[in-house]
Amino acid sequence: MKTLRRGDLLIALIGWAAVLLSAQAIIYYVRWFIPSLTDHHSFIAPPVKNSQLWFITKIASNLIFLWVSVLLLKLYKKYRRSGYFEQDSIRLLNSVIIACLSLAFLGFINTICENTDELHIEQWNSLWSISNLLFRFFTRLLVLKEPQTMYLLLGAILWGVRQFVMQALQVKKENESFI
Repeated sequence: MKTLRRGDLLIALIGWAAVLLSAQAIIYYVRWFIPSLTDHHSFIAPPVKNSQLWFITKIASNLIFLWVSVLLLKLYKKYRRSGYFEQDSIRLLNSVIIACLSLAFLGFINTICENTDELHIEQWNSLWSISNLLFRFFTRLLVLKEPQTMYLLLGAILWGVRQFVMQALQVKKENESFI
């Protein structure tokens, strides 16, 4: 039996805290989403034109956070058990990469939903103004104010780890067949 280190305890605490906080956020958003469907008024949604879409993206994002937290706890448990990543770990990494990309996409939708006034659609009268205003919107909101690029970067880093794991598994398989 492997001994439990402080780092293992910290990772477990962080993972379970993420699970609990995500579950709490899901309950919170669902609790306010249902009344907003019935009377079309919400006390927590920002003043957006489509508060239902805002709620759906928040609930979906927290469902993905919950799913990723559980997957990462499972991945770390498998790693601690065997001391290395296995073929099943690649499937888990693929799921986490897809979740990161989904979170970035939902973040884009949520930012657009919260800031539709920033698009200045009434000023879209030429191709130059459209490209200029979209570039301004993208830079100001999606990169500087709400950096959804972090999820894209995390997905890219995990894809690199996935490539390394696949290569390591291939080397392990070749070594086992040689012995």
